[in-house]
Amino acid sequence: MLTKVSANREGMGISLKHTHEIMVAITNKTASKAIEYLKNVQAKKNFVPFKRYPSKGHKAGVPAGYPMKASKYVIEVLNELRFNAKAIGGDVDKVIVSGFDLGRAAYPRMRGGGTYKQGKRTNLRIFGMVEAEKPKAREEKPVKTEGEKPAEPNAEEKKTEDTKKEILTPGEEKLVEEAAVSVKN
Repeated sequence: MLTKVSANREGMGISLKHTHEIMVAITNKTASKAIEYLKNVQAKKNFVPFKRYPSKGHKAGVPAGYPMKASKYVIEVLNELRFNAKAIGGDVDKVIVSGFDLGRAAYPRMRGGGTYKQGKRTNLRIFGMVEAEKPKAREEKPVKTEGEKPAEPNAEEKKTEDTKKEILTPGEEKLVEEAAVSVKN
């Protein structure tokens, strides 16, 4: 059964535009392949194509780049996605990145609440799909009604009685037996 999985981070100090380009590049890949791709971007073996935001200032050439900081944070969120898939019983290697949600986070303020600090903040939520096992149905205990007699003690209750006897020392057992005999007479 396909199950949705998500992981999110808020207030990361990375570029929204770089994060968008990374997420477009890794969508519809497995999480493990996406992490491998982003590690190659950090090593400058692969590049991220900049399609929606191609402007790189006044630099000439192919609109692509190596967003190091953003790829580092996206790898962390992808690892969280894999851990969330494992928590619901899915296979970690088969998590597919199916979508994402990006937004600008609140800008931090200087101490005292005055002016804004320099810097960018980005919120990121990654959605994934994973093949997970169906959760097991819970066993419901029967509810007692007022007219019913109490049932025989369960095996668990019998075990506790047996353990009580095992705890007694031989001298204490004799005292308990004598008390039981005196009560019967």
